[in-house]
Amino acid sequence: MDAGGLGTLRFIPTGETKQDRLDSMIVKAFPAFLAACVALIVVLTLYLGNFTFTGFIYTICLGFALGFSVLGLFCAVLSNRGVVKPAYVITAIIVLPAAVALLFHQFGSSMEPNNFLVRFFDMFGGDVSLISLMVSTYSITLMMFLVGYGVVSVIVGYFRIYFYRVLLSLKSPPDKRKNHIPEWLFQIPDIIDIGSVELEPEEDDGKFNKALFVNTAVSLFLLGMVICSYMFINPVFLQVIPFEEMLFIGILLSLFMSPLIIPWSIVKSIGAKIVSSAPRPFYLWKGMRGRLYQGFFAITFFMMLLTMSAYLGMDFFRILTTYLGYMVFMGLISVVTSFVYVNVYYSGFKEGIIKSYLTSVEDDGNDK
Repeated sequence: MDAGGLGTLRFIPTGETKQDRLDSMIVKAFPAFLAACVALIVVLTLYLGNFTFTGFIYTICLGFALGFSVLGLFCAVLSNRGVVKPAYVITAIIVLPAAVALLFHQFGSSMEPNNFLVRFFDMFGGDVSLISLMVSTYSITLMMFLVGYGVVSVIVGYFRIYFYRVLLSLKSPPDKRKNHIPEWLFQIPDIIDIGSVELEPEEDDGKFNKALFVNTAVSLFLLGMVICSYMFINPVFLQVIPFEEMLFIGILLSLFMSPLIIPWSIVKSIGAKIVSSAPRPFYLWKGMRGRLYQGFFAITFFMMLLTMSAYLGMDFFRILTTYLGYMVFMGLISVVTSFVYVNVYYSGFKEGIIKSYLTSVEDDGNDK
């Protein structure tokens, strides 16, 4: 353990915390929860009667969004209170959607995002009016918060309970490791002979971590834009999927992108590193992030699809409006998810992983 992280470790609670109890509940109930989501998807498919490929994607996304909204509601009640005062959060939730609705209302029903909001998020199914836009913006904001709570809670629960085992497995001799998935995940070079795995946690003053909030939100936004480019600029999708449905599916998919960002972010926060005979330690988060961003060959694929769209004579105004509309909502999703993570879970998340790892190392030392 580096001395640089000792100041942070003094504040780690030693007894069972509220987050520990929530983690245990999530890990135990999650398999049954997934089964319930699958059952809901089947019911939605039969009820909507849309058995096309697009229809299946639509109902799968909708089923998981509804399921995680319910899970998020329970997690919001059972989780720790956030770093930011609840009064400020509630005020923002009340004021910001209303401001967005007022802004969108100025453009009238001619703006596609307005039609999209009213069609999918106004439970009363009204025309594009100020009231319907108010209902829609509050509905989509609530969904973003609840799904954010649900998804982040699952990530935190599983990582706090099981991630220390991944770190411990790296310390085993290569010929005795049960599997080499951690080596693949962290992109550990073959030439590194692992001596030890140490933690060098980032300092935490107990306040809202603005830098982490911005970095997480930007990473989520960029990843969402790249992944959903496959759909928005794919000539096949542009021909068969209506604007509103394409945007709705893209938003629902984007709600579940945080498992691709938060894991390597927390590994960076705890400062997990491999110490070997090499002159410098190997930080695991860099390899983990590199493994993820290998997928950014998608940028090349993006350009290929754009060229194909031009060749096939696609409507570029439709492509542009789809993209701009998605960018607005992806920005909101990124900010909301990042805020939930940093405000409510980050400190306990980091402390839980560190505590589990140090306890296991200490127990291993006592056994010897």
